Amino acid sequence: MRKQSGFTLIELMIVIAIIGILAAIALPAYQDYTVRAKVSEGAIAASAIKVGVTELFADDGQDGLSRYSGVIANDQASLITDKITGITVDGSNGLITVTLGGISQLTAGNDLVYYPTINGNALANDNSAGTIEWDCSTHTTIEPKFLPANCRN
Repeated sequence: MRKQSGFTLIELMIVIAIIGILAAIALPAYQDYTVRAKVSEGAIAASAIKVGVTELFADDGQDGLSRYSGVIANDQASLITDKITGITVDGSNGLITVTLGGISQLTAGNDLVYYPTINGNALANDNSAGTIEWDCSTHTTIEPKFLPANCRN
């Protein structure tokens, strides 16, 4: 007599249960990952704006920031995408706000904010010597789990 081989019903149910547990863990992690990818579009857009803020502040201090703020306000048509609904630059201190839209998971807020400082103080004509450092964790309204790694505390 030949012995039949194969899986028992119990073994198959255990495998299906393990697959279900793994899927339950992986799906939320994947969803967070896709939101982070969408938020990173705002971070990439801000990187170009940060260069402009840095150059104009270095060239002309707060007057340069004020002019650049107007340039960004007038150029919204070329800055807006399906994920970015607006970008502003504060003419007094260089603060960059990237407003994101179309991302339903951003329930706590949708502003990715980059705050420039020199030696821990706001940009100002009397505080212009040193390296500009950008903080994107303090004023940002997006949940930390969705932020790029350099913006999480």
